[in-house]
Amino acid sequence: MCFRYRATDGSKEQYIIKNGQEIPIGFAKAEEWSIFRQAFYLNKGKNTIGIKPSWGHMDIDYVKVLPYNANPRISPSSQTVYASEQRSLLYKIDNYNQSVLDVQIDGHSVNNQITMKKTILNIISFLLLSLLLSCSNKQEELKPNILIIQADDLGFDDVHLHGNNVIETPSLDKLGEQSIQFKQFYLSSVCAPTRAALLTGRNFLRTGVSGVHAGRDYVNLDETIIAEVFKDAGYTTGMWGKWHSGKTDGYFPWDRGFDEAYYACLYNYFDNTGLLNGEELKTKGFTTDAITDMTISFIKKNKDQPFFAYMSHLAPHNPWRAPELYIKKYRDKGLSEPMATLYGMIDNLDYNIGRLLKTVEDEGLSENTIVVFLSDNGPWIRSYRFGLTEEEWQQRNVNGLRGMKGTNWENGIHSPLFVRWTNKFTPKIINEAVKVEDLYPTLCALAGVSIPDSIQLSGQQLLDKNGSFIAQEAPIFVADHNPVGDENYYSKKDKYGQAIPLSKEYIQSFDFGKQNVAIRKGAYKYVQYGGDGKLFNILKNPTESDSALSENTYHFKSLQNQLKLGFEEVKTQENSFSMPVFQIGYKQNMMSYIYACAPQLISDGLINKEHFLANWGVEGDSAIYNINVDTEGEYDAFLVHKIKNYKNMCFEVGTCKSSAKSWLVDSGSRDFGTLIEGESAYWENFDLKETFKKDIVKSKLGTIQLAQSDTQLKIKLVERNGNNVHNWENQTIAMILQKK
Repeated sequence: MCFRYRATDGSKEQYIIKNGQEIPIGFAKAEEWSIFRQAFYLNKGKNTIGIKPSWGHMDIDYVKVLPYNANPRISPSSQTVYASEQRSLLYKIDNYNQSVLDVQIDGHSVNNQITMKKTILNIISFLLLSLLLSCSNKQEELKPNILIIQADDLGFDDVHLHGNNVIETPSLDKLGEQSIQFKQFYLSSVCAPTRAALLTGRNFLRTGVSGVHAGRDYVNLDETIIAEVFKDAGYTTGMWGKWHSGKTDGYFPWDRGFDEAYYACLYNYFDNTGLLNGEELKTKGFTTDAITDMTISFIKKNKDQPFFAYMSHLAPHNPWRAPELYIKKYRDKGLSEPMATLYGMIDNLDYNIGRLLKTVEDEGLSENTIVVFLSDNGPWIRSYRFGLTEEEWQQRNVNGLRGMKGTNWENGIHSPLFVRWTNKFTPKIINEAVKVEDLYPTLCALAGVSIPDSIQLSGQQLLDKNGSFIAQEAPIFVADHNPVGDENYYSKKDKYGQAIPLSKEYIQSFDFGKQNVAIRKGAYKYVQYGGDGKLFNILKNPTESDSALSENTYHFKSLQNQLKLGFEEVKTQENSFSMPVFQIGYKQNMMSYIYACAPQLISDGLINKEHFLANWGVEGDSAIYNINVDTEGEYDAFLVHKIKNYKNMCFEVGTCKSSAKSWLVDSGSRDFGTLIEGESAYWENFDLKETFKKDIVKSKLGTIQLAQSDTQLKIKLVERNGNNVHNWENQTIAMILQKK
């Protein structure tokens, strides 16, 4: 196979000569001041080389064109074109005088004395030679795509492949059979901590995450998200679905390395509303279908360049919902309505995963795409309005693992993990214990992506590029999603302390002996609940039915001590157990949101909850929020609240330098923003967005001046009419700052 030019009426007609036949592929006019757009490409999978006279894709490492002398002039004076940039060489030559161009491919260089009439031919000849020499190694040099598929609340036993003979998951079964399966894969017992560990490669407590709501689910801004390192390495990045790592400016996925990101409002399974790169987007139909459609579209758009794609489904998190067709399938098997709905939801999830993987195959990407599938924690026993019977629960958990979501027993922290790299990895089962933090360094190593030295990872590389397991035995630390502190901070409305603001004083009360934590190393696992520790030999007793303390007291004390030292060390880290810092005027955004449930400090009497700050009523009640002012200036301050007799209350908001106060009045606006309106906790009916509570009001408090030196914002009840008492029904939801 070779290239050839034939002059035709002053034009250069381009041909590929293949099997003795000339195949024309276009023309390039050789006129003065003309712009020659040449795209040199390797046809993947067919081992052919071609050129085309249009903006196109480059599949060689790079081509660099430099001026050898000043005549003729070449614009730009020096240009490097990388394969990942998807653009062609652009030459602009203003005469036909002799010139020398230096073309560099894969570190090689050639200088050719050429005339204008031979410029393109000489360049192509050298490219052809270089590519032919390297084509045998081309596939090895390509950067692999990364596709992460994550389910929400899917248990280890919710897959037919793992022994559940009632549920049908043919797509996941096939993926598992084609993959390296990790049978002892650990993560956190709830969603936000697992996602923090996945995205950062670090134990979730080190990232600032220590819960699932109330501001404890924000990944600290100092962390380096995995998408950022892949983007820096030339990957196009995207995510769709559940984020749950921060829901204000600076914390959104599009602020943290994702080129395209759809932030879905959680658990609205039909006609979801969310944000696509910050702009409201309303989807139609079942949300699992819509998220998959977005992922498929992204892959098709970016199939000719390396991509990092993260499809993060909401399903099968409660409330259990599914299209009727899927529910009927299991209802006809004799299952109850709750069980049929749950299994129908998982069945639909499996169908969509199959659609996605078929797209990867149809686009010819299977051999160069690393596919990872995992859940985020163990299974949950009930939906909001109904649950499973004990018999159904036993049927669902066929392996008999102890516990459920929210616990550190095996069934709460055990997940499927499939890793597929077609024709690179031989399918097999790995029984060594590994953790979710290991995926970050593993994927970076497989893709040849550098990790900054400044990142102190908690994970390690699991596999080499041949699929060999190379990890060393290491302890796996597991902690509950709400640390246990001084009981004096607790209330009847928050008896587990899941929403208590993380003040320094409260953190100091986190005594190790009170924590619900666990550690696994080798065969042994130590589990501590309420100060009571138990030891289990997981290899002999995977159901954790009998303690192994009598078997080995050494491991009991050793693991207990390692766990204590680890927890105490985490407590000393600056970013551990931290509340979010709200970005004001981020990238000159006009609207900035501060959620009331995420304060740094609150006064005595106020009670923080997952989605609001409650119990206002006594003059002097106050809350302080961490802020970073990105854009200085004047801001109109609004308070979003649900207070029964709000007209009898006067609030003040501001910093130590500037403040505003006002008696509460209804501004008349029902525009609360996409994420507040899309939060089902503020709906009368969990399934109907149109039932957004009518007694939620937005009141203007006045105008304040903010400077970059301001680090905290305080809101205070300064005056009220009527009884000066706390009232649970007096709840603040958010503050909105609008740039003037």
